[in-house]
Amino acid sequence: MSLLEEHKAERRARIQKAAAELVTRRGYAGLTMRELAQVARVAVPTLYNLFGSKDAILVAELEAQAVRIAERLPAGGDSFFQRGMAAFEMGMQLVETAPDLYRAVMHMFLTSPESAHMRRRLEEGYIAIMAMNLTAAKAAGQLAAWAAPDTVARHMFAQYMAAFLAWGVGELDTPSFRLAALSGLCHILAGPARGPFAEEVEAKLFWLASQAPPAKEVHRATSDRR
Repeated sequence: MSLLEEHKAERRARIQKAAAELVTRRGYAGLTMRELAQVARVAVPTLYNLFGSKDAILVAELEAQAVRIAERLPAGGDSFFQRGMAAFEMGMQLVETAPDLYRAVMHMFLTSPESAHMRRRLEEGYIAIMAMNLTAAKAAGQLAAWAAPDTVARHMFAQYMAAFLAWGVGELDTPSFRLAALSGLCHILAGPARGPFAEEVEAKLFWLASQAPPAKEVHRATSDRR
């Protein structure tokens, strides 16, 4: 990488970090390119030259986080469930560390038509992480022969996003979001998983069942939100 490219990469990273901090403090609507330029110590035209829009800046930061998750995943070992759990935990840690940022990002995706193609690109990145692990599991005989890793990964991502949206609009608190998302992912995996993979999924489902609140408590919590 040339010195010019290094300088460009450093500015991009600085801008992405500043955008995440501002959105966390002020929300998506409160992020302006002028203030972002001031905080990131760059000129306003630089923001447009490097990214094009504030939506693109936020998506670039989320994509960078997805890359960091992929790089930190265990490369070896036979426990495909544990590899998947590692990715899940890393993703949850990001949400739990910066909940306001992720709620703002959800608001952006729901209200900004221009961000639709960015959202799809980001989704494909996370789906690819899951599909890669499932592909390795299938090669090891721990995923059903009829199961297409990419299709299973897409169902898993959709399930996770359903819990994420419920959390984002306040229907679930963060611990409930974690349990709902994990339960949904495990129920999907329970179908195609085989061998040790299936045994670990089943064990987690039994554990999740022990964590579920009694039906009366669930009903009361729902009534309280109304």
